[in-house]
Amino acid sequence: MKSIKIVIALMVFATALSAKAAPLLNGLALEQQFNKDRYIAAVYSETLANSSSVLLDNGTPRRLEVRIVANSLSARRFRNQWMEGIAINNPGDTLSNQAENMVTFANLFQGRLRRGDRLSIDYAADSGTTSVALNGLALGEIADRDFFNTLLRAWVGPVPPSTDFRDGLLAAGQVSSGLLGSYELLEPSSERVAELAVRLEEAEEEAAAEEVVAAAPVAAKPSPAKPKLAADIPPPTLAAIDSKPEVPTGKSEPSKPQPTKVAATKPAASAQELEEEEEIEEDEAPLTADLILARQIYHSMLLRHTFKYIRYPKRAQERGQEGSVRLNVTIDAKGKVQDVQTLQESRYATLNREAREAVDRAGPFPAAPPQLARDNYQFSVPITFRLPD
Repeated sequence: MKSIKIVIALMVFATALSAKAAPLLNGLALEQQFNKDRYIAAVYSETLANSSSVLLDNGTPRRLEVRIVANSLSARRFRNQWMEGIAINNPGDTLSNQAENMVTFANLFQGRLRRGDRLSIDYAADSGTTSVALNGLALGEIADRDFFNTLLRAWVGPVPPSTDFRDGLLAAGQVSSGLLGSYELLEPSSERVAELAVRLEEAEEEAAAEEVVAAAPVAAKPSPAKPKLAADIPPPTLAAIDSKPEVPTGKSEPSKPQPTKVAATKPAASAQELEEEEEIEEDEAPLTADLILARQIYHSMLLRHTFKYIRYPKRAQERGQEGSVRLNVTIDAKGKVQDVQTLQESRYATLNREAREAVDRAGPFPAAPPQLARDNYQFSVPITFRLPD
């Protein structure tokens, strides 16, 4: 009996030690599009912090977690949105060095994410390895000490999805009880976990078969050169205060704000409409390091171009109005604006209107590079209106 008690005590002690060593919840953030909840993002760290520089410490074990709120979410669109954030929050040399890792990471996302799915990305400080899992099932890992921070900067860097999103993650453990309750209730069903397990097993079998074919003797081919960027891509600046927006060549600056020429904001789609829209996705070319770099460079170019035409409305400055607006812009191959939709609004109509008018002033945008040429190109524009302290 005594020995049993000792074993139980040791088990309790070991459990307490592991619990103590586990990363702590630093913050939570809700991602919305078209006024619909998409997912809740979380950052865990051994060191609680309200500073991004502290959370970007490579010597600290950390974890990113995403729990899906929407009934259905395109894994590819989720991935592409994250990669847009990576492009505008990381320097050019980082994008170049991480291009191959981004291909590996992007190819982990297949099919659709469902309500309750839990995507976890863990960083082991001792080995520098980033491990990715979905609902507890391992998807893959990337052995590069700098890769985890490349992902994290998209959330807590200078141009996050929104200031509220970044502030929620930089809460130093002071999270909203309501959001935490919703977050903790999200979990996959046993049927969903079993479905994923079968899919991963089939994918492994296919990969093994491809390796056998690849092992057959073939003529040696030179290894492709690692893509590089000629220069760093600076992140876009915030909305300028007390400055006039630039006017595209061939346009005259209006003496007073003019109505935007882009299509009016579309009404928020219903959840069912969004799911049906996401079910219909165009075929995508196989991802390569060159293609990913081309996307990231072009996206940064489009944002830098847009940000030259943003001004901080005088009325909003006088009233102390601040906020974030995120737009989804569709342009044709020559850069002409075809459509603008508001993914996320601020609380103030003045700021929302200025964001859309800035896109109108910015058109036409730079044409897409040849490797990205298609009938149209979509990109998101996060705009932050924040007054100096």
